[in-house]
Amino acid sequence: MSFCQEDGKDKYVFLTSDEANEPSKLSVPEEIDRPENFVKGFVDKDGNLNWECACRGSMVASKCGLESRTFLQCIHKNMDKSDKFEICIDPLIEMQKCMNKHPKQYPKHEDQKDSDDTNTSS
Repeated sequence: MSFCQEDGKDKYVFLTSDEANEPSKLSVPEEIDRPENFVKGFVDKDGNLNWECACRGSMVASKCGLESRTFLQCIHKNMDKSDKFEICIDPLIEMQKCMNKHPKQYPKHEDQKDSDDTNTSS
């Protein structure tokens, strides 16, 4: 059973494991007040990856966050090279291994399940 505790300006919400695994029911406004130095987008003005970007936030703040960041940094660092995916194959494999260890957080898509079943039955 979840409950909430307030401490001054802070609010702490305690959840059970089941509740934490459910999709969020919170709505987020399209535009919110942001600090003056807020960076919007994949890359900041200096060309570095923006880890606060909502587009990759759930990936890097997950059970496989370290592996995800390592892979994304490798791709970003080698973006101008035609063989960037060959260069970054090891970080990709490590990220996939981690995701396979956590099937509840990273479920396979239906088309992947079908191809996996086909490959294992032969």
